[in-house]
Amino acid sequence: MTFEPFPPEDEFDDQDASSIDGDEASQQPPTEVSPNPDVYATKPGNYWDDLPSSRQSSPFEDEFIASARPSRSGDADGEADLQQPMSRARERQLRRKQQPMVQNRSPRPSSQIKPSDRFKMPQIKLPKINGTLIAIIGGIVLIIIVVIALGRLSDNPTRTLPNAIWIGTEWTYEQPDDAAVKELAERLKGHEIGTLYAWVSWLQADNTWRGTTNFENVTNFVAQFRAADPEAELHGWVSLPVEGDGIPYRLDDPTVRQQVVNMSQRAVNEFGFDGVFLNIEPVWNGDENFLALLREVRAALGSEIPISVAIPPDWSPIDADVPVPPLITPGTIWDHDYKQSVALLVDQMVVMAYNSGLGAPSDYEAWVAYQVEAYADAVSELGEGTAVVIGIPTYDSAPPGHDPYVENVISAVAGIRRGLASAGNAANWVRGLALYGEWTTSDDEWQAFQDSWVNTP
Repeated sequence: MTFEPFPPEDEFDDQDASSIDGDEASQQPPTEVSPNPDVYATKPGNYWDDLPSSRQSSPFEDEFIASARPSRSGDADGEADLQQPMSRARERQLRRKQQPMVQNRSPRPSSQIKPSDRFKMPQIKLPKINGTLIAIIGGIVLIIIVVIALGRLSDNPTRTLPNAIWIGTEWTYEQPDDAAVKELAERLKGHEIGTLYAWVSWLQADNTWRGTTNFENVTNFVAQFRAADPEAELHGWVSLPVEGDGIPYRLDDPTVRQQVVNMSQRAVNEFGFDGVFLNIEPVWNGDENFLALLREVRAALGSEIPISVAIPPDWSPIDADVPVPPLITPGTIWDHDYKQSVALLVDQMVVMAYNSGLGAPSDYEAWVAYQVEAYADAVSELGEGTAVVIGIPTYDSAPPGHDPYVENVISAVAGIRRGLASAGNAANWVRGLALYGEWTTSDDEWQAFQDSWVNTP
């Protein structure tokens, strides 16, 4: 369906609106990959234009039922050209430092700093000497032990909290006061949320970035939040609608990809983010232009800067014992190899497990469980380096794709737990959950998340 991580309705409320007519904007929010952007139901306002908080409808209309769009490829020899870069990507991935993972949520990751269990002090055999000397030597040994232990602790950083969230323009484009930012930071930390996908901009139909006059506020917010919570990881949220109303397919255009590369660099080097969150949609199975973009962003940022990316669920897998959306063409998925090709180039794959169009909570739970298992299995075969994060919905009704009675925090978490249990050791690669989004999460949903996920082993 569609990526859904866009900010609130006023997110794009700025003078740059003149660069694109609201009616020409693609009706898509950023957090799910939409199999067909041409068939989204009309909503009040526009996702890419003025409604970062709007929800993108699903590919449920007749046009999508008729046929799934074929994958796009940069050239006929794309598969052969991919081999050498992907080999380098694999080598880069294996060199990367392992991030903390969650294995079936038990045992839970602790934010406490602990020395390694492998650390043991050498045994010291003392000669027979008088009691006073023994006491002196014992005191010296104790001091040495304390100093060494403290030294080991200082070199062992606090573990990143496992969950994530999208935040919108009410934080990055406006100028919240320090007290509000501190309150936000405390709330997120209390829910074990250590990664923020914070809104930056999206590339409009004329290939210019929206909201550029707000970029100083974006920089200020990063500094504010970092002061409130120095341990959080901030990713600049950069979006590219690949095609849609008024936007022809453009991921094969090197100049468009370079625009995304440049903005990713600005997010890190100018705005101060720790990494970048890429919301590129729609991306069809096997689209090598998407892989080319990820390689280019990786080359520009280097191997140590985290790259997270919005990933579509397997909408309607064939030959799988799982309910599938009745209005989506069967086989609308990323195949195993393509999942791995993307995983080799990024640090986090954020799977948008919502907008399923299913009609019963039990069906949705089973569908979510399948997403967890499928992505965990694909990524786990590659070894260390890439984490899977599962996006869950906290927004209002958006038919025909999203019914809050069916898709909600409780049913999503239930599906994730089923998927983790089925994934076995592959569950190690599922790092945590991501709430879409902060601006729509009610107090009841915060409590449901705390009770069903954070406080439950």
